[in-house]
This record gives sequence, C-alpha cells and structure tokens, in this order.
Amino acid sequence: MIDIQSIYKNKTLDTEKLIKYGFALTENRFSKDFSILNGQYSAKIEIDADGRADFRVYESDTGEEYMPAHVYNSTGAFVGEIHKACEAILTDIASKCYYTEHFKWEQSKRILQFIKDSYNAEPEFLWSSLPECAALRVPGKKPWFAVIGRLPKSKFGLDEGGVVEVINLKDEPQIVSDRVDGKNAFPAYHMNKQHWYTLFLDERLSDDEIVGLIEKSYVLVNQ
Repeated sequence: MIDIQSIYKNKTLDTEKLIKYGFALTENRFSKDFSILNGQYSAKIEIDADGRADFRVYESDTGEEYMPAHVYNSTGAFVGEIHKACEAILTDIASKCYYTEHFKWEQSKRILQFIKDSYNAEPEFLWSSLPECAALRVPGKKPWFAVIGRLPKSKFGLDEGGVVEVINLKDEPQIVSDRVDGKNAFPAYHMNKQHWYTLFLDERLSDDEIVGLIEKSYVLVNQ
C-alpha cells in the first residue's frame, strides 16, 4: 500500500498551483483523473481543503473500481504496478503543488524569519534520530546558536498530549539555572542542561524577549 502520509509529511497545499496542475474543485474537494498502465486504468486523485490526498483506481473499459488497489495488505506484481504508478503521480503532485513547512506555529515562523534575516541561517536537519529537530548556525560555521524542534509535550514532563514547537538556546550556567522554571523555560531537550534551555514557541514569551535571548546565544557560541 502507498504511504500517502509520508509523501505529504510537512507539506502545505498551494491551491493555485493545484488548479494550474489541472485539478477541479467540487464540494470542497479537488479532483483529477490520471490515465495509468497504458490507459487500461484511471487513477482518481482527490485532495481536500486541508491538503489531505487520497486515490481510487478504476478500470477504463467498465468504470468499475479496482478494489485491490485500496486494500492494505494486497500483494502481487500487478497490484504493485498499480501502486507504483499512483505513487509516482502523488509524489509529483506533492513536489509541484505543495510547499514544505516543517514548523507550523506562527511564532515559530516569525522567529525563523528573524534568524534568516539577521544571521542568514536556515534550519538544518542534521540528526536522523531527531528528524523533527533542526540546527541553526551561521553558514560555513560548525557551532549552532539555536536548535528548533517539533516534539511531544511529554518530553517536557507534561501530562497533556500533542506536540509543541520549541527552541533551544545557550546561556551562562547560572542564568540557565535561574531561568528554567518549568513554566516559561524548560531543561534543554537532548542537550547539555547546564548550558542550554528550552523555550516554547507558543506566544507565552513575546517575540522581542525571544529575539534578545537568541542574540545572547549567538554571541556566546561565536566567542
């Protein structure tokens, strides 16, 4: 079966590009038919307003749905060819009609824009074991002055479910010790907790406060 969730992970739909690609909007869903396997079958791709994609496969001659294409544990060479053709279409749509957005919270986006404008630094996803975390460092230099991530709230001892977008910053040990209070600042996730701390990017601190702390972290790692 096709792992659609993986294809569209961290992808945000651009509806204008989707329409230019040939999709039509009907009842809050975009759809388009694609001919596959030399015209023997048709793959109907549907995408909802939130960018979630799905597909169905139909026999061109009869118009009947080819059910094995949508059965989770279907196996066999022919079903494999169907899946391969549909996966290629879904992947092409993802690359041409979506844009990548690893971090979704508005404060995260503003802070990343500040970092880009001020330091010409972009998120670098360096760790396969931490795929949702990215380093921020000056291009051409190894030390990072911040790490931004999207992590389960449970990583910070919170009982509530869901995820949180965070930034790790550096400071002097005594200041880190005084700042970490389990409310506005937390022990650094996956980093030296003596020198680093974690902030939630959920508006509990103002952009100006966080920018000042980023500037301090930047100075410390570049001394």
